[in-house]
Amino acid sequence: MSDAELWAAWRLWIVVASVVVLLAAGLLITILVTARRILAEAVRALNAVETIRKNTQPIWELQATNEVAAQILQSVEAIEHKGGALVRALEGQSVKRT
Repeated sequence: MSDAELWAAWRLWIVVASVVVLLAAGLLITILVTARRILAEAVRALNAVETIRKNTQPIWELQATNEVAAQILQSVEAIEHKGGALVRALEGQSVKRT
């Protein structure tokens, strides 16, 4: 192999290596840009999820409200039952007096 052929081969492989490096750099830049876009969309989605969570929080509190309402209903029913018994007892006493 002559010196001219050696230099020609060397130049060819330098060009091939340069193309490979440029392609790799281009792919890395594309990956970086895509990753940044994904991050931006993920942050936007996370903010949307937080807003949804805040807006739906009262729905989850309805369970506690329903439990308290059931307790109030039980108390009212107990009062109604005892009040009815008291009314019947008083009516029975008023009938005996007459």
